[in-house]
Amino acid sequence: MFELDHALAQEIVDRTMAILPYNVNVMDSQGLILGSGEPERINTRHEGAQLVLANGRVVEIDGQTAKHLKGVQPGINLPLLHDQRLIGVLGITGEPDGLRTYAELVRMTAEMLVSQRHQQAEQQWRRQRCDDLLALLLADSGDSPRLVDEAQQLGLKPQLARTPYLFELGPGQTAEALSTWLTSRYPDSWCVSSAQFSLLWCRPAAVQVDNPRLLEKL
Repeated sequence: MFELDHALAQEIVDRTMAILPYNVNVMDSQGLILGSGEPERINTRHEGAQLVLANGRVVEIDGQTAKHLKGVQPGINLPLLHDQRLIGVLGITGEPDGLRTYAELVRMTAEMLVSQRHQQAEQQWRRQRCDDLLALLLADSGDSPRLVDEAQQLGLKPQLARTPYLFELGPGQTAEALSTWLTSRYPDSWCVSSAQFSLLWCRPAAVQVDNPRLLEKL
């Protein structure tokens, strides 16, 4: 389940405040300020955000109302959603009448950044899980039905016959760069690096490799 963190909240604040002449706060699902244009407010509770979280709707607070709420300034507080789930609150400081034009645009920008961060996290997890799974498949546990099934679900195509190559890398060369090049050139390849200067490349056996050109490139 994706949650806001301080880094993402502050990125939202910094990006929106670069084009907006108002202070912006980002609160988590408990109403705690994670990011703000006013650093002294970070890690404090925001009662306006708690109202949004309790009601699931936009809450506008004018100057008069703000006097009766703890840690709150006049402004508009909007639900921050990801996959239709309320994950936090976006607050823009100022009199509501002057903010309505900006509010939805700022929320759209914030939710786009949240979506991008979630996709990046998913991709990173998928890459790491694929690497871990390949190491297991190529070890003694490679015939485990559970591992084979998970590999199939991740698109690793464990049913394909493969031809292995072991590369020993020299100084200045990285297994990551070689792996990226091989997998982009030869789809469905497996690349596993078990040591700093080596890479095991398992290419689909049905794929023809132009060895002279490959060696020249390497």
